[in-house]
Amino acid sequence: MAVMKRVLIIEDEENIQGILKAFVQRYFDERGNTAGIKTMADPVHGLFELSTHGSDYDVIILDVRLPKLTGDEIYNSIAQVNPDLLRRVLFVTGYPDDLAQRWPDKQFNILSKPFRYDGFAHTLNSIVET
Repeated sequence: MAVMKRVLIIEDEENIQGILKAFVQRYFDERGNTAGIKTMADPVHGLFELSTHGSDYDVIILDVRLPKLTGDEIYNSIAQVNPDLLRRVLFVTGYPDDLAQRWPDKQFNILSKPFRYDGFAHTLNSIVET
C-alpha cells in the first residue's frame, strides 16, 4: 500500500524549485509511495507554514540563501518552536561551508548545488529512513 509523504520546499529560484519538486516526485514514485509536495518561494510564508503546520511534513527542503529571511534563520526558529522538525530538514545550498562555519558542532543534511538525482536520493534517504 502506498504511503503519502508530505514535503515542503522553500526555495526562491523557480528553476531549482521545479527540479526539486520533480526529484521528490521521482524519489517517492520509485519507492511506491506518493508525495504531497508544497512549494514556497517566500521564506516568511515558509516559516509561517512551519510554525503552524510543520509537524505535518515528513521532509522540509530548505534553501540557505533566501531573500528577507535566510534558511539558517528559519532553522533557528524551528529549533525554538518545534525542535523535533530539525531532523527532517534538508538544506540545499551552493555554499555548504556557510552552515559548518555557523554551527561547527552540528550535523546537517546538506545537498550541495549543483546536484544530480543520485546525490539527492542518497541524501533524502538519511531523512526518510529515520
